[in-house]
Amino acid sequence: MGRIFKIVLIAYCFLAVQALLAGCSNDNSVKDVKKTYLPQNKKTPEINKTGNPERMEEFKGVEWSKEDEEKYALYEGSLDICIDHDNGGAYYINWGYDNYLYYWKDGKRKLVLDKWVSQICYMDGIIYCIYDKTGKSYDPDVDPSYEGIICSFNVKTGEFKEFLQVKAKWLAVCKEGLYYSWFTGPDEKEMKTEEGFYSFGSQEISKIDDTIQNGIYQERYGKYAIVEKYDGGYIRNLGDGSEQKIINIKNADTDFILTNICAGRCYYRMVSNGSKETYVVNLKDGSRQRIHSAIGFIQLNENTGYLYASGGKTGDIAVYDPVKNTYKYTYIKNAYSDVHRNYMMEKLYSDGEYLYTTAHSGTICEGIIGFVVLKADGGEVSEAWSSLEYYNKKNKK
Repeated sequence: MGRIFKIVLIAYCFLAVQALLAGCSNDNSVKDVKKTYLPQNKKTPEINKTGNPERMEEFKGVEWSKEDEEKYALYEGSLDICIDHDNGGAYYINWGYDNYLYYWKDGKRKLVLDKWVSQICYMDGIIYCIYDKTGKSYDPDVDPSYEGIICSFNVKTGEFKEFLQVKAKWLAVCKEGLYYSWFTGPDEKEMKTEEGFYSFGSQEISKIDDTIQNGIYQERYGKYAIVEKYDGGYIRNLGDGSEQKIINIKNADTDFILTNICAGRCYYRMVSNGSKETYVVNLKDGSRQRIHSAIGFIQLNENTGYLYASGGKTGDIAVYDPVKNTYKYTYIKNAYSDVHRNYMMEKLYSDGEYLYTTAHSGTICEGIIGFVVLKADGGEVSEAWSSLEYYNKKNKK
């Protein structure tokens, strides 16, 4: 149940109240969506209908180390973009042109794979992805719809191979192995779900019966993961499996939506009877506060105190100071394309030097989708490169 609401939160184009969200959002989606479908966790029990909150032990923070971060880091698959964590730059799907995989770094781009792949995630020189040979599984009205077998692409040698003969719609990779998830579409008479984990060590697949055990649905912080359950959010020690509750659902009419973990802080939103309140928990010391800024933050690098989030349909960027709890919206400056003030931006990514996103060239989820590179300098954000430039030249704009 938790993952469903996590996906819902990151959206700017739409919010489906129950648990269904897709399309043009701050999620990995890139198309306008008319149908949405996500599998339900069949093991979710009923929440306490009395409305009495469960007493929660005070959370005082957990320790973080660089070694743990490298050991337990989890890289989720994306429909659009994945970062090269070793060399910088980003791989992206060239939507609106050939739908092939490209690599951008320092103002230069190159075609690296002439296949339409999805759920791209990079780790240790390998891009893991799903690939549909027929190309017919994609439905722009359903997210996620694209499905295929799990493949790998070596960015150094250019070798593309079928990694696992398993169908998937979502992927996530970590040092120990690869998580996957597959489920039937919304029009199927019988709904089926298959989730599993492939171990790099044993080279075996273990089926996952409980959705909350799937790493795809986790946000990680060092050796800890935030796990969403029916009664709130828990922080789990991935080393020994112990858990502590840090987010409490007070009654049956309340849900929480986990956005992400950024710069040692966990951002989430409480939704109750149509009202929404955004909070942040400092995972280092356990302090908690309500904030009034945007959601879906990303940190450019450790040397800057600012966090950034897409402004969605407004074509601007939210610049947030988590220490002072202040933020401002700033327009993207020095844009390549003349439509930059109408960007419908998606989720932001970063390699420590640039911010990366995909953007629609319009104020609604229509039109060409471009890969956009942004340079952030404190509160100023400018466009460093955009594939929309080529679209404009082609159409003499």
